[in-house]
Amino acid sequence: MQTPSGLYAFLSHSPLNIAFHAGNDCKENVLKNRSAIISPFQLKNLAYLNQIHGNTIIEAKSGELLGDGDGILITQKGIIGMVMVADCNPILLYDTKKGILLLLHCGRVGLQKGILINALELLQKRFHSCLDELFVYIGPSIRKCCYEVREDIFSSEILEKGRILRNGRLYLDLIAGIKAQLESHLINHYTIAPQCTCCDSSFFSYRRDLNCGRFALFAYLV
Repeated sequence: MQTPSGLYAFLSHSPLNIAFHAGNDCKENVLKNRSAIISPFQLKNLAYLNQIHGNTIIEAKSGELLGDGDGILITQKGIIGMVMVADCNPILLYDTKKGILLLLHCGRVGLQKGILINALELLQKRFHSCLDELFVYIGPSIRKCCYEVREDIFSSEILEKGRILRNGRLYLDLIAGIKAQLESHLINHYTIAPQCTCCDSSFFSYRRDLNCGRFALFAYLV
């Protein structure tokens, strides 16, 4: 992906599983996969989370398991952040003026709980970021073509924005909800990866394969 000056970001792909908690890989193989993907960084520089589909954002002071959360804040060089997904949206926010990086794991539940709104408010309140100067990237995720849902998930206004009725079946467009939250903060410039993870076999998809591994969005300051 193309990124602005001061930032480098990239995606991993199937079949390289980078998650301990998913797929059938042993810990040793997962560590090998992570090491190969982030080279020349070392595993001690990798910051990641025990992702819980919540709205907590944790600042990475070093490379390590940061704890329970779904957002990583990086303000210094030498740390590479990783968020793991297999249908949820990996989101990157980068303040191009102040060099502040946020990585988010944002699925349906996280979007409802406000992980994206929390990130935007953190940038404004703590760093006084001008949101129209953000670089925003939304990675591959399950899209409206494949995300069939039940009526009872439409319990919030933000998900209603993604309601689609097609051939008598309900589908959810999470991208519509993400775009609505960005635009509510006057962010109108963002990049959305075109791939649906359920359609594209180069990415892991929980909806397609259930017992699958995870791919990740990685990013660091340069």
